[in-house]
Amino acid sequence: MSRDASPGRAGFTLIEVMAVVIVIGMLMGLVLPNLNSRRGAQLESSAKQIAGTLQLARERAIVTGAAHRAFLDLEVGTSRIDWHVAEDRAFAHLADPSDPLPSERPSREYSDGQSISLSPPEREERDYYPIPNRFGREDWLPEDIFFVGVNTADGWIEDGTVQIVFQVDGTTDYSEIVMRDNWENRIVLEIEPLLDIVRVRQEEDS
Repeated sequence: MSRDASPGRAGFTLIEVMAVVIVIGMLMGLVLPNLNSRRGAQLESSAKQIAGTLQLARERAIVTGAAHRAFLDLEVGTSRIDWHVAEDRAFAHLADPSDPLPSERPSREYSDGQSISLSPPEREERDYYPIPNRFGREDWLPEDIFFVGVNTADGWIEDGTVQIVFQVDGTTDYSEIVMRDNWENRIVLEIEPLLDIVRVRQEEDS
């Protein structure tokens, strides 16, 4: 007695396998560019924040009449703004209005009641102090964003700290700050000596 054995269908045909591969490829083609776009957007956002810090340092130097610097720690990934002033000016925002005035210098009183100091004016020692707001505190880069280095007038620096100084008229030396993320996307910040903007561009544009 013969039996017509009709084996059940097993596995996939070559056409079906190819169709699945094509669909997966199309999905990956949509997902991966979106991931890269988000990653690049985070790097660009961090670069623009650093650019804003530099522009603020330049503007404050002009307004306050005191040199300012953007202080970058390339290894730790932090930035802050300092200004070059005397200690009493640096901490004037912390002064208590009820504090007594400092002792007066020796003076000579004239008949009209006015007095003129006989001591030469004291030379105030100046140094760099953090500016009195949140920009004077250490600002950290996101954990996936890094400083690669800074191209300065003294050469390429990629270790330690770097300061970009703005004089009282807002001028500075030309420099470039290179930043990257974990996926090797890179961005360059160009600081022009005279312009009041910081150009942010992709490194491959150079």
